[in-house]
Amino acid sequence: MKASLAINGRTRFVAVIGHPVAHSASPAMHNAAFDALGMNWRYLALDVDPARLGPALRGLALCGFAGVNCTVPHKLVAFREADRLDNDARAAGAANTLSFRLRRGRPFLHGASTDGYGLLAALREEFGFHPQGRTVAVLGCGGAGRSAAVEFARAGVKRLVLLNRTRAKAVALARHVRVLRPRVECLLEPASCDLLVQATSLGLKADDPCPLDASLLTKADPCCFLEMIYRPAETPAMRRAKRHGSRTANGLSMLLHQGARAFEIWTGRKAPLEVMRRALRREIYGR
Repeated sequence: MKASLAINGRTRFVAVIGHPVAHSASPAMHNAAFDALGMNWRYLALDVDPARLGPALRGLALCGFAGVNCTVPHKLVAFREADRLDNDARAAGAANTLSFRLRRGRPFLHGASTDGYGLLAALREEFGFHPQGRTVAVLGCGGAGRSAAVEFARAGVKRLVLLNRTRAKAVALARHVRVLRPRVECLLEPASCDLLVQATSLGLKADDPCPLDASLLTKADPCCFLEMIYRPAETPAMRRAKRHGSRTANGLSMLLHQGARAFEIWTGRKAPLEVMRRALRREIYGR
């Protein structure tokens, strides 16, 4: 890998924005990729209050940023702020990747969703799992869970189990899925499944309660459990799922593949996947 490039007047900037965002490993992954390809680009992490997201996005565009990734809790607002959306973002109703350009001096935001691409790539890599004809449960129906559920429906699952602390959000997501794929059966109570995806933010903080309660693990019998959180490397939910007999993986592979797709959207260049994977492992595991 080449030595890190100095920032100068020709440096292009991208960033991840979230609230919180200090835990993000995305800067390590993307900056390693830029260094490996000798690109004068830098990737930052910016904590942005959700109430100020719209002005912040357009301000970054005016400052010459090429784009941003959006993480919790910004994906739904980013979707609404975008001036144009790709098919994946439109289907998901959420955007995790924005590209910026100026039109007649005014910011123009193009929204994309790379979460679905990253999710399916991670499931193939971690478990050899293909969703067609399977039953999948998604715990958490916010931005990440919504994108996951939509991607599973588009990939041909037979049944989706949608679980959320606020039932109304799960009901709304089920309606959205039925419009997209009427043949997909949507359940709103725990049920036996082939894969359980943990898509809430519970687990980011040490004192967070475990989102997998006893009733869920009694009624659900997943052979695979994907935790979308990647830091810490093993969450309480993963440990509980392991005790239940499930194969588990955290969100590192999903982060890698969705990040590689965002890299290619911004730069037009093929992402150096193994460089990015090694950088993530060093950042998260220290090796």
